Amino acid sequence: MSLYPILWAADHAPVRDAEERAILVALVVKCDFDGCNAFRSYKTLAERARVDEKTAGRRCREMETRGLLKRQTEHRSKAWLAIPREQRPVIWEVMVPAEWWSPAQLADINEQRAGLGRPPLTPENRPALASAPPKKNRSDKGTKRPKRNDQSSDPGTDSPGGHPGTDSPHPGDYESGPRGLEVPQPSESPSESPSENNRAVADAEGKSASGFARAASRTGAAEESSEPEGGCAASGTPKLPTQRKTPRPGTTKTRPRTESAGFQTVRAALPAAVAAPGTKLYPGLHRAINDLLDGNVAAGIPRRTPTQVIARINRRWYGEHAETRAAADYRGCDRCTTSGCTAPRRSEDEPDGCDRIRNRNSWLAAAILHQDCPDPSCEDGLILGGGECRACKERHDERRRAAHAAAQASARWDAHGAAQDAAQADGAAWTDAEATEENQLRATLAASGMFGTMLDHHVQRHMAGWRDRNPRPAGPLNGRAVGA
Repeated sequence: MSLYPILWAADHAPVRDAEERAILVALVVKCDFDGCNAFRSYKTLAERARVDEKTAGRRCREMETRGLLKRQTEHRSKAWLAIPREQRPVIWEVMVPAEWWSPAQLADINEQRAGLGRPPLTPENRPALASAPPKKNRSDKGTKRPKRNDQSSDPGTDSPGGHPGTDSPHPGDYESGPRGLEVPQPSESPSESPSENNRAVADAEGKSASGFARAASRTGAAEESSEPEGGCAASGTPKLPTQRKTPRPGTTKTRPRTESAGFQTVRAALPAAVAAPGTKLYPGLHRAINDLLDGNVAAGIPRRTPTQVIARINRRWYGEHAETRAAADYRGCDRCTTSGCTAPRRSEDEPDGCDRIRNRNSWLAAAILHQDCPDPSCEDGLILGGGECRACKERHDERRRAAHAAAQASARWDAHGAAQDAAQADGAAWTDAEATEENQLRATLAASGMFGTMLDHHVQRHMAGWRDRNPRPAGPLNGRAVGA
């Protein structure tokens, strides 16, 4: 990773919109100092840029059409060659213009490229890029927003007079009371409790003191007290009625987690670094062991015996050096610290990620449930019940052939680089010898009194003969692999 391509992608690249910039930045964080060897799967780009996987692929192809990206077919890195052939993503060359760098920066970059056998960056192979295309306008731009019908009342509750309320007729004057519905009184004497028409006001007052007092007067609280008729509301002293106390609901107790047959045998065989004897087991690991012992039809996990589960745990834990990778002093990458690691985990999409184990329990739970083979009854190359897994054997042979081919390609590349270095060294030594011979001859002829055109003529004739006797060595192989 280099800072120059990231700065260019974040601030200077002619991208169309923010989505395209996020995808480009997510891609260049994995490229070389000159923009080469930028490879990431579309799935990883989509996760980093928070877009859909198909969107990431479509945007990369659009940037390729505009010249921001170019498919790289030469100088492939060893990390890319180590990926299985069917999983290798596209290698992009981020086309940072040569004129974007300062002369000193460009000279330094070209010097490093020469050491890697790459041609120098020039305005011809890294031309200036056109401006970003204009952003597409919205289809409804310039269209006025439709007006909303803001109704102040519900038309279903309007009275015949056009006012909200009930359908009962209203009098024409303001002095007479409303006709229609009348609320019967419980006694002949006038009651001070609110009428049915004001019941909504009493409800709206909530649980205030006056609300409780009025509710008490309405429900006959005055007849149960020693106060005059009307109760607390008539006396003017607010008093809360006695509220019914309901019993507190009992605590719901969950049943203990079930254990499959043979669970304690597997539990006793767990590594002490995962679960010490007598401690409570991590729920995810507990569930994973039960799934292996009982089988999980929905997840495609067949039933296994306790001996098979213990063997599976030991293969995962000790076979992948989990004890060492989970230690506090283990460093799986340059971002690891004693307290933890913030780098992405190593996976198929992140082959250069950190392999440190941050949580032993969750790692082991995921490891014993992980199944590489499409056959769920495969137990790391052996079918449950006996027999060798044919699918695993074929995949193992294919990976071995791919690793052998990658090793051969790496060896050819190393030999090619060594040959180029030797050719460059021979060329530099011949150039130095030529310059030394010419300088010595000029000094000797000048000391004898020769100068001007005559001096140049003698020097050229002598150097032509010297080059015939000492031919220039062959140059670099111009990118062709040794033995190809």
